[in-house]
Amino acid sequence: MTIKVTFPDGAAREFPRGTTGTTVVEGISKSPAKKTVAMRWNGVLSDLSDPLEADGKIEFVTRDSGSKDVLELIRHDTAHVLAEAVQELWPDTQVTIGPVIENGFYYDFKRDTPFSEEDFPAIEKKMAEIIDRGAAFTKEIWTRDRAKAFFNARGEAFKVELVDAIPADQSLKMYKQGQWIDLCRGPHMRSVKDIGNAFKLTKVAGAYWRGDSNNPVLSRIYGTAFATVEELDAYLHMVEEAEKRDHRKIGQEMDLFHFQPEAQGSVFWHPKGYVLFNQMEAYIRRRLNSSGYVEVKTPQLMSSKFWEASGHWGKYRENMFVVPDEVPGTEEEGPVLSGKGDLMALKPMNCPAHIQIFNRGIKSYRDLPLRMAEFGCCHRNEAHGALHGLMRVRQMTQDDAHIFCREDQIQSRDRAFRASALFGL
Repeated sequence: MTIKVTFPDGAAREFPRGTTGTTVVEGISKSPAKKTVAMRWNGVLSDLSDPLEADGKIEFVTRDSGSKDVLELIRHDTAHVLAEAVQELWPDTQVTIGPVIENGFYYDFKRDTPFSEEDFPAIEKKMAEIIDRGAAFTKEIWTRDRAKAFFNARGEAFKVELVDAIPADQSLKMYKQGQWIDLCRGPHMRSVKDIGNAFKLTKVAGAYWRGDSNNPVLSRIYGTAFATVEELDAYLHMVEEAEKRDHRKIGQEMDLFHFQPEAQGSVFWHPKGYVLFNQMEAYIRRRLNSSGYVEVKTPQLMSSKFWEASGHWGKYRENMFVVPDEVPGTEEEGPVLSGKGDLMALKPMNCPAHIQIFNRGIKSYRDLPLRMAEFGCCHRNEAHGALHGLMRVRQMTQDDAHIFCREDQIQSRDRAFRASALFGL
């Protein structure tokens, strides 16, 4: 039985069912076949070796195309080579996940001794050796029992957990490169040789397994890769120049603010920096006043019942700092909860508190609209790995202003509402 394969120019040819993308491109010309590393089959990025089982449209991904597809493939494959290199150098290391991210990739490892940047030269050297071997990427579909038995035998507990997490209706793909094998959704290029030599390990950090602070801490190695050495050099130069202008570095050099590990994600504002902070707040306050807002101040710590009523407790609790509401007990029992299961939370936003102010007293429809603003001190339990200077913090001053209005005022106040959203600090 044959299938019809349609090419980007609209031309179509028939091939036997099960023909691979490799066979199709080699049948066109030897020259493009040498450069083609993957394909899009009916719009889905796929292994070139995948069999084509039905009519469809094919697009070839070439190594020198400079496309987003090829860059993602290069970085994905480099992550696999990184993991193989680490396990060759330190066989007792467990591998977990290694996704492509913006500007590069990372791979998380479980190792008794965390990695440091001093390990990078040895790892990069081993990665270059693996690439030179030129092993092909080959895909196999395994049963869950086989995969779990394989990883259990190797002491790869994290991989076993990943196998269990794959939905039953999805196939379980195992990719080999030489003797090394990994659980992966794919796709990959033809071989590790397609990666080239334009790669660089950039930094190392700690990360919780699956982003949960209750799980083990892993050692995360970041890297980047490009199609050419020239592109890599340009990127590294850009990063170097950006680091010179890093606001965290400038903030310390100009004695404006600093951060320290004992207060993760919170800013220590120095006198000079706090002058700028106050000037920004004064500017925003002038804008609020001119737009008819009234300013309020509400507690940072409130009962969980307010967050339950607002819906934040059900959807956002893991990102809130929660503490028990304790009162002094006897000498024997120590502090006890003020009521059955009473909990308090540092506010991540001002919404429920503003509603409490609105609910006090009787309001007439003539009192509306009421525009309420606050320079509220808010806290959010951001993951350690997500924190980034002033850009991603755990403590912030936020004006998430609220407008209380009649239904017939919604459209007329919409513009003012959108403007208020700009006034976060």
